[in-house]
Amino acid sequence: MRIRVPALIVAALITAAPALAQDKAPDKAPAKAAAATTLKVGDAVPALSVSKWLKGTPVMSFEKNKVYVVEFWATWCGPCIASMPHLSALQKEYKDKVTIIGVTSEDTRGNTLEAATKMVADKGDTMGYTVAWDNERSTNNAFMKASGQGGIPCSFVVDKQGKIAYIGHPMFLDVVLDKVVDGKWDAAADSENIKKVEGQLFGKEGLYAQAQEDPKAALKTYNELEGKYPKLMADKGDLKYNLLVKTGDAAGAHKLGMELVDKAAKEKNAQTLNAIAWGIVDPEAEVKSKDLELAMNAADEAVKVSGGKDGSILDTLARVYWVKGDKAKAIETQKKAVDAAPEGMKKQLQKSLDEYNSEK
Repeated sequence: MRIRVPALIVAALITAAPALAQDKAPDKAPAKAAAATTLKVGDAVPALSVSKWLKGTPVMSFEKNKVYVVEFWATWCGPCIASMPHLSALQKEYKDKVTIIGVTSEDTRGNTLEAATKMVADKGDTMGYTVAWDNERSTNNAFMKASGQGGIPCSFVVDKQGKIAYIGHPMFLDVVLDKVVDGKWDAAADSENIKKVEGQLFGKEGLYAQAQEDPKAALKTYNELEGKYPKLMADKGDLKYNLLVKTGDAAGAHKLGMELVDKAAKEKNAQTLNAIAWGIVDPEAEVKSKDLELAMNAADEAVKVSGGKDGSILDTLARVYWVKGDKAKAIETQKKAVDAAPEGMKKQLQKSLDEYNSEK
């Protein structure tokens, strides 16, 4: 639909920094949080204060000779939800060598114990790690506020000596954990290297900025980074897909696109599936060669994952049918979309239905 948030695969090309959602009251300025910084890399890890363990074996304390990741998230945070499959894969990879703990707290944006409990249950194996409900934001204050961090997701890696080894976006955990687990992490030098990699990706002349100006050069840079940091780049297939499309590699784009659909379907990530499909059939997007087979696969899987109860996702499937020329199925599906949509969305979806009926 035309008012939808830009598709994930399109947003990847215009993102200039790691995705973060703000987890603080609007009257708390970032400068105040930064000024109160009392926790930094190399410091002893603060104690956890947990009101309820929502999943996994409770972690009563940080044991020596064990590695931990404490990651802060919220139910309303899109980047946090996008990071969940990655965290689950890391927990599965490192097994008993690393314990990942997702911590969430009550806030003013609707992150309640009920909402968090429901999300943990709904996500199933997509949240394949320990999850905790904060004790009146005590843990959030001890980690996030104390270190001056305002955006989530944010992760804290605890080394075998019980010291903070890393503070930052969980997308870089693959690079960090390999060395921390092996006892080869140099807090100063390796943290600086993470900043360098972040610049190569999100800096003014980094990969994402380059992708907007010169897709061919960006694709070359992508492949170079993929060779150096295969784990880090594994979750950036959406960007590579866009670059393949823009450089005219239709076959390569289709192959990778189908892999992305399969991955998102296994992760039960309806929003990613919906974004892939909409990015292809969006009437306002400039997609010269529309891969309708890929769009149909993505849209159909998105409807399955969402149980056919999400109006915006049904709207996307209807648009795919329309672009493919199956007007009857487009109208039938759009009617379902209107019925399933919340009141605030019905008017916009009805416009699409009227459009289909008038052009039938």
